Amino acid sequence: MYIILLVEGARQTVELTGDGVTVGRGEAAGIRVCSNAVSRVHARLFERDGQVYVQDMKSMNGTTLNDAPVLEPTPLRPGDTILLGEVPIQWLAEAVPAPAGSLTTSTARPHAENRIEMEERAFDTSGSIMVPHTTLEDLLARHPAEKAPAEVEALFQRLAAMAGKLLAAAGLPELLDSVMSLVTAQIRCQRGFILLTDPAGELVPEYVWEEKPGAITTPISRTIARTAMKDKVTILTTDARVDPRFSAGESIKIHGISSALCAPLIVETQALGVIYLEASLSKSGFKREDEHLLSAMANFAAVGIQRERETRFRQRLERYHSPQVVGEILRSSQNLDAPILQARRCEITVLFADISGFTRMSEGMEPLRLASILNRSFEALTDQIFQRGGTLDKYIGDAIMAFFGAPAPDPDHARHAVEAAVAMQQGLRALNGCRPEGFPELRMRIGINSGEAFAGDIGCEKRMDYTVMGSTVNLASRLESSVARPGQIAIGPRTAQLIQMQGLEQLDPVLVKGIDHEIRPFLVPWG
Repeated sequence: MYIILLVEGARQTVELTGDGVTVGRGEAAGIRVCSNAVSRVHARLFERDGQVYVQDMKSMNGTTLNDAPVLEPTPLRPGDTILLGEVPIQWLAEAVPAPAGSLTTSTARPHAENRIEMEERAFDTSGSIMVPHTTLEDLLARHPAEKAPAEVEALFQRLAAMAGKLLAAAGLPELLDSVMSLVTAQIRCQRGFILLTDPAGELVPEYVWEEKPGAITTPISRTIARTAMKDKVTILTTDARVDPRFSAGESIKIHGISSALCAPLIVETQALGVIYLEASLSKSGFKREDEHLLSAMANFAAVGIQRERETRFRQRLERYHSPQVVGEILRSSQNLDAPILQARRCEITVLFADISGFTRMSEGMEPLRLASILNRSFEALTDQIFQRGGTLDKYIGDAIMAFFGAPAPDPDHARHAVEAAVAMQQGLRALNGCRPEGFPELRMRIGINSGEAFAGDIGCEKRMDYTVMGSTVNLASRLESSVARPGQIAIGPRTAQLIQMQGLEQLDPVLVKGIDHEIRPFLVPWG
């Protein structure tokens, strides 16, 4: 069954099955919500015997339905509002038929591969028009010299409408839907496709539009799509039935698809994919005016798609890095020869902080109250890390792992880590001083260590996280868990050597798990 959800102000049509769809801020979630208060996989919506249910997926901040905690799969009805922590999702009380004529990158089917096949075909330029890609600025400058004033005005109006639609789109699925709606409203065709490149550089159908769903089942030409993107040309086949490239596609003759129009999606020098249209000769096929119009619209669409990708990338970075570091990463990401998130060895300082006794304290506490305390504390503590250019690696229950000196190099990484730790202890003390009645006093252990580590994007194609690994990281963790006591900051010898801080208290040599030699840690005074 299909339902319409209002997610972060945007309407999303979702197909629900017995397996359901997950909601969260992580890349594995079917419905993405960009909020740190939402867990990576926060909740699940599913259908059973015609009834929609919501289920909490052991989220940190809990899930509520109409102000009642969701403790087990709970029936959901049109008009109901779900809260993921404090982020609302509403089921809009509207009847929704199964989508006809379009398939977006929805939660149920992230790509359109199950609806369209792509095939290789022999390529011959005869019977086709191939026009080199032209930037939008050049197109608009050339158009007045070649067209009548009325046609020029019509083009400007079309592009202005497209710009407004793309700027208003919330997320890639809605943006692709807007692009195809505008294209097919202006260019008569029977099928339309938006194909985007995946991380491996392969073209993947991300959006399919059909005038009559299911009426045409022939594959589209991967050769045409690749050529348009690789050579940065707009391709117009005037009659596919006599085009040598289509000699093996007998089904094309049967269904009367006789004209193909394919324009690359290009931003500066980067090819993001193509818009691919098909039309029947019996319905006039495509004209040269269509080629000009699609080229212009593809320029606009490419800018919108690139903007959406950059927004998602920035949102991902902002969960882990300070605004200054995010800006540096985005600038460095333009250098394809040396991407800043590429795996490398570097000297860093690692910080582990754990709110002591929190696990025992939480056993008798109501979940939402527990989440409120933890979120309030984490927000204050993470701010101190970001203010000093640190990177948030992860939250581990009631603990924080952060590091300094990567991905952006920082010659003062050790000093900044220790300053952050002192500010975190002072900030927690301030929170305790103004805590509501009945809230427990919180104390924190912090361990810090400096040295060489491996830093980079680690994971698989579907899920990558920027993190650090190595013995430097392990020792920082042991200093927090085995050396520091509640309210203390323990640092390793290399950190002490780098910061040259007055008043450090050197402790007796200790052996900690995972380290094959004794170390002499220090305690940092913070008053």
